[in-house]
Amino acid sequence: MTALLRLVLLVPLGFVLAMAAAGLTVALGMVGVEPTGDGVPWIPLFAVWTGVYAGGFAFIPWIVAVVVAEGFALRSVFFWLALGGAIGAAAYLLDDFTAGTPWSGFNAAFYLAAGFVAGAVYWLVAGRQSGAGFGRPAGAHPPR
Repeated sequence: MTALLRLVLLVPLGFVLAMAAAGLTVALGMVGVEPTGDGVPWIPLFAVWTGVYAGGFAFIPWIVAVVVAEGFALRSVFFWLALGGAIGAAAYLLDDFTAGTPWSGFNAAFYLAAGFVAGAVYWLVAGRQSGAGFGRPAGAHPPR
């Protein structure tokens, strides 16, 4: 796969799938491991809503991270896990900023888990190949 085709197809697909995974993580975390009752039909709607919210919040930091990862060929899963966790933590702190009680309660776990899952999913889809195809051809020697 050429570098341009990978950037045009895999990078946006990775972002969309990462946000869908983040939304599903929060939705399933809210209803529990074995959802029962009236909340079950609302899981897909809540997952989509949360994924769209996460996508709107994470879009600019993700663009910056993609540019950095592509430029420096950062292919480590830990880079994307750290980025996802940082975006999740920032989302929680900014969401809870008005309450004045950051990191109190169980909601921080949902934000962090969604960030970590989103980072891992993005890495699986597109992050493993960051910077591929932009270097010198194999066997090329540096200029003298």
